[in-house]
Amino acid sequence: MAVRDFINRGMIEGEAESLEPGQCIFRQGEEVAYLYLVTQGSVAVSHNTTGIDEQIVAPPDFLLGITDLLHDTYSFTAFTLEPTQLIKIKKEAVRKALHETPVLRLYLLKMMSWEASLTKMAFE
Repeated sequence: MAVRDFINRGMIEGEAESLEPGQCIFRQGEEVAYLYLVTQGSVAVSHNTTGIDEQIVAPPDFLLGITDLLHDTYSFTAFTLEPTQLIKIKKEAVRKALHETPVLRLYLLKMMSWEASLTKMAFE
């Protein structure tokens, strides 16, 4: 079961958003209010402190920002490289669903591990 399944079943509320190339999704240091399920397109992330830039071609249902779920602020900046489709999910909605649904906890742990392997700055 994926995050999209939880959204489709009404267990997590999400809002669809379409962004054009070059639009900022969130900036490093901003308060973590949302996680973003990237359903189409590609996203670049940058870490201002280390100067790391890395392109991420988002696979279906890539949850951007999951590594900052337990933090107050985003640890990197994310912006679109091409037309990108997202589902914007409130951080508190994800936390509530994690508390109530063990299957989602396991899935998100796998996602966090996978995202960390793709981004050098995930845990810096």
